[in-house]
Amino acid sequence: MRKIKILTVVVITLFIGSCNNSNKLQLVTNGESNYEIVIKSDASKVVNEYSRVLQNYIEKISTAKIPIVVEENQSENNQQLFVQIGSIDENGLTIKSDDADIYISGGSDLAIQNAIYEFLEMYLNCEWYSPIVEEIPILQSISINKNIEYSYTPNITTRTVHSRLFYENPEFAAKQKVTNEAFPYYVPTARVHTFNNFIPEMVFYKSNPEYFALRGSKRLPTQLCLTNDEVYEIVKDSVTSLFKQYPEASVISVSSNDNTQYCTCENCKKIDDDEGGPSGTMIQFVNKITVNFPDKTISTLAYQYTRKPSKTKPLPNVLITLCSIECDRSASIEEKCTDFAEDLRGWKQITENIRIWDYITKFTNFLAPFPNLHTLQPNIQFFSGNNAKWVFEQHSNNPSELFELRSYITAKLLWNPDLNIEELITEFTDGYYEEAGVYVKKYIDLVHKKIQEDSDYFLFLYGIHHKLLNRS
Repeated sequence: MRKIKILTVVVITLFIGSCNNSNKLQLVTNGESNYEIVIKSDASKVVNEYSRVLQNYIEKISTAKIPIVVEENQSENNQQLFVQIGSIDENGLTIKSDDADIYISGGSDLAIQNAIYEFLEMYLNCEWYSPIVEEIPILQSISINKNIEYSYTPNITTRTVHSRLFYENPEFAAKQKVTNEAFPYYVPTARVHTFNNFIPEMVFYKSNPEYFALRGSKRLPTQLCLTNDEVYEIVKDSVTSLFKQYPEASVISVSSNDNTQYCTCENCKKIDDDEGGPSGTMIQFVNKITVNFPDKTISTLAYQYTRKPSKTKPLPNVLITLCSIECDRSASIEEKCTDFAEDLRGWKQITENIRIWDYITKFTNFLAPFPNLHTLQPNIQFFSGNNAKWVFEQHSNNPSELFELRSYITAKLLWNPDLNIEELITEFTDGYYEEAGVYVKKYIDLVHKKIQEDSDYFLFLYGIHHKLLNRS
């Protein structure tokens, strides 16, 4: 069994005449509390669960176990810490206090979960660096400012870091406010590159080659012919069947296979010529499928040949997924991947439902240095500012260079892209690596300094390529 390593900050606070400080609420005084956690009698399972999380952490910090009561049973003699679903944006949270009570609210169950960890982090100074390393204060007394007015609604509402730290440890994922799976809400058998799933080559190609892409003078089983009415009917029926098979799923991918051999038949070509590119047939086809599922989300790829925006607007419940696979990672996307940046801005003009599939590791050698930490913040800020409500950051999943640090930093920035990146890195290296932290930070600073000194480097997911300058 792995033992959790807890870095405790021991703070013994002496309150000499300060317990009545007019600017403070005493949540705990000398290991005892006059507060109770109050929830509604019909509170959801999540509200109940995270009220207990709050209770447990307060006890871990101060030894005081604050009781949890339903609203009807709250005591007139106690002060209250309310945990409740509020009439706010479903992704939003608020933390407030008045002269006596504290209020932690969220617009949904997920927002309540985020609000509890936000409260513990911001006001009780808890920190979680990895599933096995956390920093929890040890205090005799806990005080909270009166008249707090904090509210936050993240722009990026579905945040995923492709790391086993989160997938194998749902509790740690919750603490860092990211998903604990790569494709939350999706039909598990239809997440990406699904054309061949719906119309398999082995089943249909020999009998119905017209279902597939015309390339030159021959039909090839590379992509589907999206103007073929029978293709539409088969895909629609497949999507219907999968949603019935997985009724809890709200998203399915209707997306191209992983190649660029799209259909160039007369009908497809005419649409693509009118639309300015092959995303035209894709969006028209996906829109046609989507009409049948008004309460679901149909995801498709803006990837390789379909990445440039179509003229046709995607329906509101079409999720456009842009993939930045070809980008130079030595600098920000806006600086060194201008075609992708232009395409994202173009999609922003026609849809508010964008998902980014970004890449932050080196696939050819996960343990090799990959100095791109300085690009994480500007890229995530760019995504957030251009209607990206979902962001999937493809980390290595398995251990790699600076694995825990990269997982932590990326999750933090997805929640709040405006955090200070240097402070985040230092906070982690000091907290996680302890005495070695200063040396790890020196390594990080050195490799990032070197790559930024040479603007000619092309830092790529599948290797590092050095561009040659023409020198006179």
